[in-house]
Amino acid sequence: MNKRTISRNFRIIGLSALLGISSMLLTSCDIFLEKPRHKLVEPKAVVPGSFLFSWDKEYNAWMDTPNRIYYHNTPLSEVFQNEPFTRLVYELYDMPAEQPLVSIDSLGITRRQVLWVLCHDYNLKMSLRSLSDGKPESVIVRWRGGDVKDS
Repeated sequence: MNKRTISRNFRIIGLSALLGISSMLLTSCDIFLEKPRHKLVEPKAVVPGSFLFSWDKEYNAWMDTPNRIYYHNTPLSEVFQNEPFTRLVYELYDMPAEQPLVSIDSLGITRRQVLWVLCHDYNLKMSLRSLSDGKPESVIVRWRGGDVKDS
């Protein structure tokens, strides 16, 4: 074998190793997962057990599934019209005339945690309206009044 063939073989082996390592690193990144892993749930967003409580197991599983949430300067009322909140109807009452702008960027936060944060940051009260069979129908959202600032 001559020097040129040996050099070429080492380059091929090196590139193969680099591709293999980079593919392992990329597939282990959480940004490519459909759902964040269990330990990524936002630990500081503690929500009382009674907040938007229902006996419906499917609803609770949906509310407590970790999500990737990203809103940037989104009017408050539009947050409820977008994923990951579109499964329920949100009835908005007495909202401020000038909608505050919401900015949230979080990986591994549940829907229930986001709604709890919105309640506190924007002075809202939320309650769950259920059908006669106990299945959640909608979330009633009321503004409590007072000053609301953009986040």
